[in-house]
Amino acid sequence: MAHIKLPDGEPGISGLLVAYRDTEQHINGLTQAAMRGPSSLTEAERELIAAYVSAGNDCVF
Repeated sequence: MAHIKLPDGEPGISGLLVAYRDTEQHINGLTQAAMRGPSSLTEAERELIAAYVSAGNDCVF
């Protein structure tokens, strides 16, 4: 359950990006750094980990 009021029909992180447009650039930058930056894991491995964690958190993403 979200503790921040999100727009109807915009669940999870998508809702935050819609509700708080001034944070969108920063969140996207963080995501790109974590998912595409230098790492011992491939991009595919990082995507798989993200999908697994999202599923464990009942996040539809």
